[in-house]
Amino acid sequence: MRNMLSLLPRFTSLRPLLLALGALLALSTAPVLADPPEGAPSLAFPVDCRINLDCSVQKYFDHDPGPGAKDFMCGDLVNDKHTGIDIRIPSYVDMRRGVKVLAAAPGVVWRIRDGIEDINVREVGAEVVDEYGLGNVVVIDHGNGWRSFYGHMLKGSLTVKEGDHVVAGQQVGLIGLSGLTEFPHVHFMIMHNKTAIDPFTGTAITDPLTCGDTSHALWNPQTLTAMAYTPTGPLIAGFSTDKPEAEAASNGAYDKAAYPKTAPTLFFWANYFGMEAGDRQVLRIIGPDGKVIANFDQKAEKGKILMFRYIGVKAPAGGFPPGTYRAEFQLLRGDSGNDKIVAAMARTVEVQ
Repeated sequence: MRNMLSLLPRFTSLRPLLLALGALLALSTAPVLADPPEGAPSLAFPVDCRINLDCSVQKYFDHDPGPGAKDFMCGDLVNDKHTGIDIRIPSYVDMRRGVKVLAAAPGVVWRIRDGIEDINVREVGAEVVDEYGLGNVVVIDHGNGWRSFYGHMLKGSLTVKEGDHVVAGQQVGLIGLSGLTEFPHVHFMIMHNKTAIDPFTGTAITDPLTCGDTSHALWNPQTLTAMAYTPTGPLIAGFSTDKPEAEAASNGAYDKAAYPKTAPTLFFWANYFGMEAGDRQVLRIIGPDGKVIANFDQKAEKGKILMFRYIGVKAPAGGFPPGTYRAEFQLLRGDSGNDKIVAAMARTVEVQ
């Protein structure tokens, strides 16, 4: 089994009001009709979550055959040679709750692999997990040369075995952190006769690209409409009294409703995706009296797919005044004076 699975390609791998509104608008639109390649499966959304509400697409399929990278909208939410769709959940806390990965179309389970530990590749180094790039994975054969891949799933969560017949929407595992990945997600990939295909366009990396053209998408109409392109969005945010770290934040280490007034420092942190060069990152902490006690407002020099930013304030003499502290994060884009909020989060905490 290990030798056969070594033939598999090795790939790396929202709750806020603004995204909720965008998702509701998308769902209220008439389904988009597409004309997929002949014999291709009609794909349903492969995760049991609400897209752009409690899960999101972190990375798209790369359509640049050269050393650069561009997604199907000619945007930057992609890595070079990324041949799948990364559907992520916000944190490890969500992963531990269990988020189902679903078969996107009917077929027969062709290959599986389980038993790979769930760990951030940054913690152990790529050389440790490179042999198992897709981690715990299920591959489904849909006939006519079409196969779907579901990678990075949670160790021990696979619910199918080789040779099983599955239907669209059937659970095959849970979102995890196994293999070559840095965040909890499923790497969903479609291949036709060993060539990776973008389900948003029905084309390969070597085919010509018309930005935003989904006329040959493999997604079914309802899924294509619900998966409206979202290049930027918030993930998680919160307070801490220690200098915050992204791994600890994702693990829920700072999920507290109150902090003591004797704390030496109060931090606010935010995790978000799809930052573009020139975006303004704004973070502020507001005290119980309504005054801003910490503020960060800075333009990004370069874009970044995943961003973790924090600010902090030292306790005044006598400690932090008791009461409700509010913190706000905004990512703004556009010409100066006419910026558009593309991501936002707000949190409160009690100091006692």
